[in-house]
Amino acid sequence: MAPNLFLCLRTLCCPIYWFQHGDRVEPDHNREQHWDTPVPGTYKFLPGQGWHLVRRDGRDQDEKVPAALVYCRVLHRYMFESELDERSRFFTAPLHKGGRPERLRFFLLDDGVHWVAGWDAKGRFIPGPYPKWWLDEDGETMRRGVSPPTSANVSRCNSVIAGKIE
Repeated sequence: MAPNLFLCLRTLCCPIYWFQHGDRVEPDHNREQHWDTPVPGTYKFLPGQGWHLVRRDGRDQDEKVPAALVYCRVLHRYMFESELDERSRFFTAPLHKGGRPERLRFFLLDDGVHWVAGWDAKGRFIPGPYPKWWLDEDGETMRRGVSPPTSANVSRCNSVIAGKIE
């Protein structure tokens, strides 16, 4: 195959192409860092697998199985992959008021009561701002709202007490 004449002439006529630009930096595959969250300890970046907890503070030996970390796009912080899986569940609910119900992956917030719809049925991330949802007493129905009705936040103005009506 014949050489490309354009590339040959450009290399000869333009001195900018005579030298290599910059030094090549090899990536550091054994990169370790100390983090304070989610658990204080030493974290290691494994290529193709992400960050893993390899040693907790106060312990001499490494973890038997390094715990994988993932970036939670809802909370904007790193958390353990197992915790992310524990705090997310699929429910069927309308994403918009008056819309038809669809299967969504909800994520439980740090308060332990409120949920947000973070992903659709195909696993695509839904960017915020997020309306808060709460789980009904049956454990299967998601309700949109600020907080579930409890004895502390239900108005008792319309309550009727037996024996007080005359």
